[in-house]
Amino acid sequence: MTVGIKMLDRYIANEFWQPLLFGIGIVTGVWFGAEQLKTIFNLIMKSGVPLNMALMILGLHLPEIVVTTIPIGVLLGTLLVFNRLSGDSEIIALRTSGVSFYRIMVAPLMFGLITSIASFAISECVVPVANQTSKKLEFLALYKSEMPTGQANFTYMERGKDLTLQRVFYIGFYNQKMLNDIIVLDFTRNKLVQIIAAASGFWDHGEWILEKGRTYVLSGSSDITRILQFDKLVIPGIKNIQTALDSGKQSPKEMNMFELMGYIDLLKRSNSLSNDVLVRLYQKFSNPLACLIVALAGAPLGLLARRSRNNIGFIYSAGIVFVYYVLQSTSGALGEAGRIDPLLAAWLPNIVIGTVGAVILYNKAK
Repeated sequence: MTVGIKMLDRYIANEFWQPLLFGIGIVTGVWFGAEQLKTIFNLIMKSGVPLNMALMILGLHLPEIVVTTIPIGVLLGTLLVFNRLSGDSEIIALRTSGVSFYRIMVAPLMFGLITSIASFAISECVVPVANQTSKKLEFLALYKSEMPTGQANFTYMERGKDLTLQRVFYIGFYNQKMLNDIIVLDFTRNKLVQIIAAASGFWDHGEWILEKGRTYVLSGSSDITRILQFDKLVIPGIKNIQTALDSGKQSPKEMNMFELMGYIDLLKRSNSLSNDVLVRLYQKFSNPLACLIVALAGAPLGLLARRSRNNIGFIYSAGIVFVYYVLQSTSGALGEAGRIDPLLAAWLPNIVIGTVGAVILYNKAK
């Protein structure tokens, strides 16, 4: 009996891969056509980027899109496989032979788990490197030079423990220890009281040393009352700001999980953490696990199809995909805006789809 059960698992598992690849390929192709091809054509036609470089940039965007489309392929695979097993009365034969419905669900469970692990691995190991390389190639293609190693247009808001704004720092360009075009807005009295502007400066042992600048002192009515010129001005106690400046060379989408967690910890220490960064961190776990959720939801949904309507599986797939991505977009936007908790925003699509699948699975198992 054990051998037979193992053969059953292999039989069902082998049925998944073709619709999985088909679903990923179709949706990825549509995604490319809608989002990426227009950008690539603009690079070629308007900026004169060589075709081989444009195709390389296009390929570097592929891993991020594949991570997004893997759950769709998993859903299509499980739904169509169980649609066919139901239509050919194989599920009835297995139930008659004494195999419980929950035991039959082991195969889609393992399938969803494997694809979740694969999605997580691609998201953590491939996507950050591909996004960084793509950004460098696009800069090289547009400006015919290597991307500067520093960072441009850096803005940092320093807040107190009560989250009131204290200072705003703007750096026009930063490279290693050198600072250029520095502006500091001082809000330490709950209003703008001072503006510091300097052409250059540098970082040295926990301090910014600004050179050739001016200090504008403002009155309560926001009028400038004094202008002080300086050749050198020391701003102490900005270790967190400098760390953020060093870490900010990468955007959150170019960070892996550990880099993003370190960046969040830095923002927490300076009371500058925003909801969008938290949502992205939680999505690093919820998005790959969506493969497992939709696998368990797609299998019982596939059993709802009637033998006379074989295309019902595609209808169910389209409906669930639409609901999933609408939930993902809306909940993500609500989480970033602070309307709902960022953790709930990241997991809400999985909770809704998983609940629907669990209810149908329970009813089918009776």
